[in-house]
Amino acid sequence: MCFSATASFTVAAATGAVGIASLKLVGQRNEIPLAFVPILFAGQQAIEGTLWLMLPGDGVDNATIGALSVAFLIVAEVIWPLFIPIAVLLIEPEPRRRLALKTIVVLGIVVSIDLFQALLNNLPIAIIQGHSIRYPGYIEHLSWQQSLYLLCTCASLLLSSHRMIQAIGVIIVIGLAVSAYAYYATLVSVWCFFAAADSTLLYFHFKRMGAIAQARAERLGPMSPR
Repeated sequence: MCFSATASFTVAAATGAVGIASLKLVGQRNEIPLAFVPILFAGQQAIEGTLWLMLPGDGVDNATIGALSVAFLIVAEVIWPLFIPIAVLLIEPEPRRRLALKTIVVLGIVVSIDLFQALLNNLPIAIIQGHSIRYPGYIEHLSWQQSLYLLCTCASLLLSSHRMIQAIGVIIVIGLAVSAYAYYATLVSVWCFFAAADSTLLYFHFKRMGAIAQARAERLGPMSPR
């Protein structure tokens, strides 16, 4: 598969549109963070699309490329391991699952802080490798931080009692396996691309929840005045 600026900007536009549509379907405030996930992915893919346009390029300021590289990784490695479990926790009704998700949120705080420190200590500058973008010098191999990262981002989705959220988690795990097998050196970039595309499925979750809420309201009927 050939990744490019066109591919990144296309996914950015699609996920942004889905995020806006999902926000319009939100029925309760606690659903807003989850509905906002595609919009965050849209911003992340827009950053990488801009990197595609700059790499390689003569006369391009390396500081600009470095800033965009750090911005991409902040979303990928610092925001996601905390944002995802919080977003799933906020919509989870079952007490046991909520307890497990609260534990993952605590782990997410530790992982986000640790990976942010690692990022500050070794600022990467993106390069094109093959048909993908690589962020050399950063944590590129599986470590305890990355193992906990996968727990925070993937397990939190799989723990949800909502079937569509579980399905998204399964698809993202499959995307991780494929990305790690075929694009290991550029895993961060490729997996985020597929995860961004997968996040569009959140629209169907909110569509279903809206239909359930409407059916419940119709079944109960108008409340009689006291």
